[in-house]
Order: sequence, then structure tokens, then C-alpha cells
Amino acid sequence: MTTPNANIDLCGIRNLLRLLSGHGFTEQELKKITARIVKTTGADIVFC
Repeated sequence: MTTPNANIDLCGIRNLLRLLSGHGFTEQELKKITARIVKTTGADIVFC
């Protein structure tokens, strides 16, 4: 079950993760982290 703020929270988390791409994290690692967060929070938005 998704919480009302899960998508908003995911957007903020994704923005923070994107900042990590400039600090040695690969795009593949960040996608894995994002997927895990989506599964945990129940967010249902899709990023391209």
C-alpha cells in the first residue's frame, strides 16, 4: 500500500542520489538503490 507522500519522498531521495553520481557512484548503482527505495516505500511513479 502506498502512502500519500511516497512519491514526493521518492522525488527528493532521487534528487539526492543524483548528486551522488558526481561523487563516484555509477548510474547502475543509483538505479539499484532507487529500485530498492521504491519497493520499500511503495512509490508508484516511473522515472525515465
